[in-house]
Amino acid sequence: MSASSYVDEAVRTAERIALGNALEDRTDDIVRWCQEMFAKHSGAALEEVSVAQSGWATTSLAVHSIANWLKSGVSANHLDRERIASLGKAAARRRRAPVMPARTNEELDADLGAGLLSQTESPLQLSVALITRLNLWWSEATRAVLAEEASRLKISAATLDESCEMVVKSCHSSLVRMAKQFDAEFKSLYERLSNLALHDSLTGLVNRATLIEWLDRVIARLARQPGGIVVAFMDLDNFKEVNDVYGHACGDDVLVELASRLLAQMRPSDMVARIGGDEFVAVFGDLSEPLDAAQKLAERLHSIVTEPVIVNGIDLHMTISIGIAVVLGPECHSDEVLAQADAAMYSVKRTGLNKIITVDGGSLNRPV
Repeated sequence: MSASSYVDEAVRTAERIALGNALEDRTDDIVRWCQEMFAKHSGAALEEVSVAQSGWATTSLAVHSIANWLKSGVSANHLDRERIASLGKAAARRRRAPVMPARTNEELDADLGAGLLSQTESPLQLSVALITRLNLWWSEATRAVLAEEASRLKISAATLDESCEMVVKSCHSSLVRMAKQFDAEFKSLYERLSNLALHDSLTGLVNRATLIEWLDRVIARLARQPGGIVVAFMDLDNFKEVNDVYGHACGDDVLVELASRLLAQMRPSDMVARIGGDEFVAVFGDLSEPLDAAQKLAERLHSIVTEPVIVNGIDLHMTISIGIAVVLGPECHSDEVLAQADAAMYSVKRTGLNKIITVDGGSLNRPV
């Protein structure tokens, strides 16, 4: 490098450092300008938009990243880039807010972290359009401040152009990252919503709607193949006492444990669902001799449920009432089958609990 080139590079380095320091000092001005533009286009009051909890740390971080690059030549690290682009994830989560259960909203809000927008505290109604504009506003404001400071500090046009080019590149990179985060988060939320619609949120078992749809298909297949299915309607006995004595958290633990035990008994052709507070339904399909299998299957379920459940060091001895309906043909509907099994189960409740009753063709058999 020639002496003149060395001097020129030293001058450019000094210019970058001076411009970087000046830009960092103007961070609040850039954030304020972005807030004013956001308020103008979102319809929110400026006072609401600019509250401390509104998540403008990402905008400040973006300014700091450019200033740091000017002073040191080091680009933003991966973590800072992800934080700057995090509004894409927040916008995706904002879209799901009206349709998610309250409990899930709270859980997801907790995942947002301190640097992102809280959906319960922040007045900012994010959308893909607004986060795109926010990036462009930041780019415009940052370049305007750079131009003002370059003029004040007598910075060369070459250094100013280089700085503004980095701002534009950073803006485009953030937009790409935001779009990717939005797509990934929205896909994840959609999958979680779909799962919530089909499953019980506590135990993870399928819910009543899913069970009925699946049971109708299994019953319809009986027209094409021999055999039958067994439907077991189960209700825990005196479960309210567990909640009353040990608390609902303990009761939830009991339900989760029993659901796990029941699920472990299912074959690929079977299904178990939680359809109420302490009510479960198990369906055993593809049985060549369903009448013979019904009692054995019910006894197996009864046995695994009545094994002690240990919660917080406490041995809880549960009992269960089971009503069994056997389906031998495709003529009936799932609602009818469940009603028969339910009636059999309540027959047990009326005659002493902790027993099994099997119903076939609408007639109740003798308790066993």
